[in-house]
Amino acid sequence: TQDLNRLIMFEEGQQQSVNALPESKFTTALSALGAIIRYLELCNDGENFGQFKLQLLDHSRFVHLDSAAVAALSLLPQPGHSAAKHHSVLGLLDHCRTQQGHRLMAQWVKQPLRDLAAINERHDIVNTIANDTGLRQALTEENLRHIPDLQVLSNRLQRKKASMQDCYRIYQALKKFPFLLETLGEENVTIRSVFFQPMQALLLDMQNLQEMIESTLDFSLVDKGEFLIKPEFDDDLKELRYKMDSYEDDIRKTLNKAARDLSLEPGKTIKLESNSQYGYFFRVTLKDEKVIRNVKGYTELDANKSGVRFRSNELTDLNNEYQQARDEYTKQQEAIVAEVISVAAGYSQTLQSLGHLVAQLDVLTSLAMVAVSAPVPYVRPVMHAKDTGILSLKQARHPCLEMQEAVSYIANDVNFKQGECTFCMVTGPNMGGKSTFIRSIGVVALLAHIGSFVPCEFAEISVLDSILARVGASDSQVKGMSTFMVEMVETASIIRTATSNSLVIIDELGRGTSTFEGCGIAWAIAEHLAVTSKSFTLFATHFHELTRLSESVKTLANLHVTAVTEQDTLTLLYQVRPGACDQSFGIHIAQMARFPPSVIQDAKRKLSELEDHQSLIIAENDGKKRKIIQDGEKIMEEIIEECKKLKQQNLVDSDIAAAIAKLKKEALSRNNPYINALLAKA
Repeated sequence: TQDLNRLIMFEEGQQQSVNALPESKFTTALSALGAIIRYLELCNDGENFGQFKLQLLDHSRFVHLDSAAVAALSLLPQPGHSAAKHHSVLGLLDHCRTQQGHRLMAQWVKQPLRDLAAINERHDIVNTIANDTGLRQALTEENLRHIPDLQVLSNRLQRKKASMQDCYRIYQALKKFPFLLETLGEENVTIRSVFFQPMQALLLDMQNLQEMIESTLDFSLVDKGEFLIKPEFDDDLKELRYKMDSYEDDIRKTLNKAARDLSLEPGKTIKLESNSQYGYFFRVTLKDEKVIRNVKGYTELDANKSGVRFRSNELTDLNNEYQQARDEYTKQQEAIVAEVISVAAGYSQTLQSLGHLVAQLDVLTSLAMVAVSAPVPYVRPVMHAKDTGILSLKQARHPCLEMQEAVSYIANDVNFKQGECTFCMVTGPNMGGKSTFIRSIGVVALLAHIGSFVPCEFAEISVLDSILARVGASDSQVKGMSTFMVEMVETASIIRTATSNSLVIIDELGRGTSTFEGCGIAWAIAEHLAVTSKSFTLFATHFHELTRLSESVKTLANLHVTAVTEQDTLTLLYQVRPGACDQSFGIHIAQMARFPPSVIQDAKRKLSELEDHQSLIIAENDGKKRKIIQDGEKIMEEIIEECKKLKQQNLVDSDIAAAIAKLKKEALSRNNPYINALLAKA
């Protein structure tokens, strides 16, 4: 609290305490904020005091994304990975030309909207820019790329940390805005109301700042990298300026003398240049380097591909005197600069607002570029209000995968409608495209909610309240959680969060425990999402028993990814078709991964045995059959434990045989069909 009291900018007359603010009741959020403040060490810099505002973010404005969904949909680039840009959704979409645009694009990707009017407004602007090639090119190539980071410059002004160079950059940016307004001026009503008119009003407010910079900054020195106040503001500055001009005249004369000494042509083979590091110096090309070698009175500074930089003794003395005069000039002008920055600081909020408009325009232009430059152009989704219960995509594609080289993407459909179909159980072979299919639906839904066009032939989407995912499996050693525990915790979060307006993506749930327990858990969760939550759900699984849920849940549809087997070869077609798949083709995939032939044969033999054993059980339904097998496995575990005890008794062979026969008789007496079938085959 003490740190916050120092950092927050309180309003005039307001009690100078965080506890007096309405946000103080959010104790957990304030604790987290305190940790961030300490991590960033904000209180170590006194310039941060009184520079921040406390604002509550309204979560109801945005589609909820859990961390698993962010990872599953590959929204953000992985830290430390130098993969291609299109390997993440952010990398794919971010063709922004300004720094503020890059930051806002990342924010939009992580904060999809739930406001239908705001989503449609973004779609309107993207549609206008996408359909006008001239406008798109003008914004990208001419207008936006030359605008500096106005938000950073605004922060420097607000903290009064800006320099005259920053003021010059602001001035240059303001001069470019009339051309930007000219580009936007003839466009549709939405662009005029969202960008043209607000920018025009803000630029009118900035006019006085522009005039002040024009009247104070000495533009004749800007090309030399010097940002000084005009000498007319102070008599001492006039005197120092006169001295600097005099030194510069003498410095220019040294060029002709050096040219005569070295037998070079002034301004052509030998040049007089200056920079902030060395001040004034001579430069010759690398091939002329030999002319200054061992010449008395000339000292080489450095050499690079542009040539050799050097000075004469006379130029060195004059340069030192000039630098000393310039330093005095800079010190003398400090009071005037401070006054200029103080006045300019009053325009920081206006500049911040202007920067935000530029960022929005940059992001929407980038979205339009992505839409028209994709292998197959994106389309505008038809958005419906919340609770209308529809998610229909025709020929949906994964935007990142279709950008990969040598990839011919197979598009697929999905049709959800409340009361008719809200749950798709997806089965099929490994590597058949189940995960890609369900992820592509999630990415398309997210793109629509951030205001982007979508990679489909047609898309009709009701506004969602959340996109939730349970994809992949990994343990969390820091939290002391196993792979299965992480899976269960994330799934529990989905069950608590999902509503009839949510999109849920689940892939291979229940793999981290025994087959029957995993199947039972997956069955219960699928049934809850389909019957209770009624969420739009894509559930990929290898538990083929789950496809029987469609018999009792009328809003559940079975889908499968297609594959063709011929002479022990597997051809994956990546097409999603109605109906269930009765096998996973795991052994075929193992062959494709070049397992040793002996391992493949053993796997086939074991699979055949297991299928034979289970086919011996005759039951009324799959549920009863699973119960019989589970009971039989418990009996087998008991028999194995008894056999272990026999080893410890040091019995002779005849006694062991008699004991085993007795155990067999006890097992048969349990009257379990699974055990009876196994022992009969033995």
